[in-house]
Amino acid sequence: MDAARGLALLGMMAVHVLPTTDELTDDPTWAGMLFTGRPAALFALLAGVGLALLTGGPEADRSNARVAWDRKVIAVRAGLIVVLGMGAAMLDSGVAIILVHYGLLFLLALPFLRLGARALFAVAAGWVLFAPVAFWWLQNALRERLEGFPDEWRLWHSPSFGDLAVSPVLGMDLALTGYYPLLIWPAYLFAGLAIGRLRLNRSSTALNLIGVGAVLAGAGYLVGRLVMPGVASRILEELPMQERHLRGELLTGTHQVPLVTDAGWFGLVTPHQGSTVDLVHTIGCAMLVLGVCLLLADRLRWVLAPLIGAGAMPLSLYVGHLIVLHLWRGTDGDGDPVLGSSDFLRDCGEATILTGMLLGALGLGLVKVLLRRRGPLEALTHRASASMAGPRP
Repeated sequence: MDAARGLALLGMMAVHVLPTTDELTDDPTWAGMLFTGRPAALFALLAGVGLALLTGGPEADRSNARVAWDRKVIAVRAGLIVVLGMGAAMLDSGVAIILVHYGLLFLLALPFLRLGARALFAVAAGWVLFAPVAFWWLQNALRERLEGFPDEWRLWHSPSFGDLAVSPVLGMDLALTGYYPLLIWPAYLFAGLAIGRLRLNRSSTALNLIGVGAVLAGAGYLVGRLVMPGVASRILEELPMQERHLRGELLTGTHQVPLVTDAGWFGLVTPHQGSTVDLVHTIGCAMLVLGVCLLLADRLRWVLAPLIGAGAMPLSLYVGHLIVLHLWRGTDGDGDPVLGSSDFLRDCGEATILTGMLLGALGLGLVKVLLRRRGPLEALTHRASASMAGPRP
């Protein structure tokens, strides 16, 4: 699982640095086609797997005392992640930061910790089927009833401490209009929880994840590409956009097109749209990657040690890469480089920054494996949650 999470981290770093569309042609770049949407979905699904393993995996102790203790640990950890996310949002990193939503997803999981794999798979399937319908209906209903919706009801940035003063807009952004709407993203969490209740040490489980994941990913992508031309033609009738620009938007998902007004939205595979087909495709991709890692990581443990170590300290590396992006591209209110930035760093190109990030993450991952120590932020959240929850039953 750590190897898969390491891949998710590296994928997010890539898409946070490299352009997703070509400036001249508006065609998706290789980074846009490969990394938009999928690493974040894998990250969220693995959060569910991690919660399942934290609470006992397939042999979960569902006694009242143990479940109550697990909920305390997870709630404290979730609160700390939310605080870290709001603090990280104050950086000028140019990234849609997932941490606040990530922590809130942990809280949404608390009532479901007693469920087994079958029940959780049913919850995940129901969420994939019905959440996009609710999302589409609410978006269109509120568009008619709320003045300025959705533009004036979106933060258009990652939630931070300052947004607590505008709680109605913050609540709307977290649930419906933001980058990771909590109406949609629990689908990944519940799918991960269900997978984490399986016997992941069996090769048959890994092979099943690969097979099912490949079918879901392939079918979702095929349906999405078949549906896209029709939806694009209807959008072009209403929006003054060039066809090539719209195509790039539909393939990379940059939140610039109000797709939810068209019923064909359900069949799109556009990243971060939360449509039914997008959920099916990205969940399938995440299952496929996890299945491959389950088969290979144990057999190639020392070859993949840097990746495994990086994936075992995701919070530290995620926040660390945001700080690097802040120093690289951030500016203060006057447009000057942020404090701590250097001319050398700001003169670095995208390829140089990304290479440095990837090598740094893998290098720190190898150090983590060799020292057998938690990452700094992982150690902080572990100690705080363990001390506040009290002795394990």
